[in-house]
Amino acid sequence: MNALNLQLMEVLRPLGLSTQQFRVMQVVAAQQAVSITAISRDAIIEQSVVSRIVDQLERREFVRRRKSSGNARMVEVTLTPVGVAVLDSIRPHAQAIVADATSVLSPQDHATLLGLLARVLHHTRPPEPQGMPSDPRDAVDHRPGKGSQPAGRANTVRKKGRSSRSGGAT
Repeated sequence: MNALNLQLMEVLRPLGLSTQQFRVMQVVAAQQAVSITAISRDAIIEQSVVSRIVDQLERREFVRRRKSSGNARMVEVTLTPVGVAVLDSIRPHAQAIVADATSVLSPQDHATLLGLLARVLHHTRPPEPQGMPSDPRDAVDHRPGKGSQPAGRANTVRKKGRSSRSGGAT
């Protein structure tokens, strides 16, 4: 993979882009309008790093942030026309790099590889959050031996307005 990234970096360098910025732009392009969380998940980059990358791309007018029409608390990232043009100029080079790397495969092997990669991706992709407790300490701790005790509040005893761990001095 490093050899492929080095080849891609040669394409990106004249544009002043990093491979991570390129990956973020690819994810945004694939989904039209996408949250920072979804970009982080799909690009496999930490959320704090994605936020900084989006800041950088926004300063260059490659992406734009806007409030989600479905959830005013969520921000969506979209490509600008400039970002689309930059990404379109890179795609043929990136596709050529991948085509060269996979040229040693027969069409059947290529199809098998794509199928296997899709299965691994599907298996390892975290599920979409369904709703988080308002207080993270109310999340249930499912580790072996912990039963279904709330995480962070296990074995907590309240005495006269103070909280202390049971089994220790109070």
